[in-house]
Amino acid sequence: MFKEYGELSTKLYEVTKPVGHSLNGDMEYYLEKVKNRQGSVLEAGVGTGRMLIPLLKEGIAIDGVDISPEMLTQCKTNMQKYQVNTNLFNQDLIQLDLKQKYSTIIMPSGSFCLLSRNQIDTFLQRIYHHLEKDGQFIFDTLLPTDFQTGDMEISNYPITEDSGILFTSTSKNIDWLEQKVSYIHKYELLHKGAVEKTEISHFILYWYGLKELEGLLKHIGFSFIDYDIGYGQENEPSLITFRANKEHP
Repeated sequence: MFKEYGELSTKLYEVTKPVGHSLNGDMEYYLEKVKNRQGSVLEAGVGTGRMLIPLLKEGIAIDGVDISPEMLTQCKTNMQKYQVNTNLFNQDLIQLDLKQKYSTIIMPSGSFCLLSRNQIDTFLQRIYHHLEKDGQFIFDTLLPTDFQTGDMEISNYPITEDSGILFTSTSKNIDWLEQKVSYIHKYELLHKGAVEKTEISHFILYWYGLKELEGLLKHIGFSFIDYDIGYGQENEPSLITFRANKEHP
């Protein structure tokens, strides 16, 4: 019924989150965290390469994985444009199964919160499995703020002189017991005033308490768990970045 991260969502990402665009300072934060670590990096939820490509340009050995083939196709196009290359994997993170292990796995911009709560334990196990000894998992998590059921926002994003994306976001529900918020996102591709294509997404975000998430990480075997608020500047209290190390056996 719904389409998540399809063709129109990818087109909108290219406009709103282009390669090299830093979201609240995440580009600078993650570069600082990975540039002095030994070994290769994996970006989970790589999307269209917004962060991957700048890290490659900085000489970071980094691969990417994403569940959306449309996003990965655009990522490949962007890599060609910026004259960089690396491995891209089309896999569901819940079933992540790669031949290589990594020194660092990153998951910026709140992608962690897209994973269903009943699958988060399995996901963390897959991440742990794909880390080398003393490997580190760095990821963002978000807390809901200013959510109002029924709020609607409509935005228009030009692509060419005659075409663009009309984006409508409607706040659907907040579930305090399940700790999730949901939205209906509608993407409409317009050409000369007519709708050519429509894509509708049921966008769900899950949140976690700090101690709750720390407990989940420890249960898997992670240690030396720490976090920063607002990328260390504490200017965005709803955004928390965790760092967790794979325990040395």
